[in-house]
Amino acid sequence: MDRKESEDINPIKEINYLQELIEKGYIVKGPNSDISKNLFVFKRIIKRDYRFIPESWLESRGYKFVEPSDFTKGYKLAYKEKEGIIQEYYESNYSLYKEGDEIHLYLKCK
Repeated sequence: MDRKESEDINPIKEINYLQELIEKGYIVKGPNSDISKNLFVFKRIIKRDYRFIPESWLESRGYKFVEPSDFTKGYKLAYKEKEGIIQEYYESNYSLYKEGDEIHLYLKCK
């Protein structure tokens, strides 16, 4: 899969959109070895009004990335300054996987 196709993925904030991605052949990869458990937990997180942001979406909007370190408590971070305020996202334990291509998903820091 080329990079252009993965950039078409928007933030995942609704179960219906997630279902569309699954129908296109994406799999939700997460901390559990059981794919169905990962999907179940992922849906519950979305229902609690969290949005999963694809790494390619952040890149296309000018976010910069910091690799995991002690300073970032082991998380990979994406950040951008907007109107003097730093917007941060951290890499979640979930990603979308399709045909050998893995798209990491981020959550907004609170």
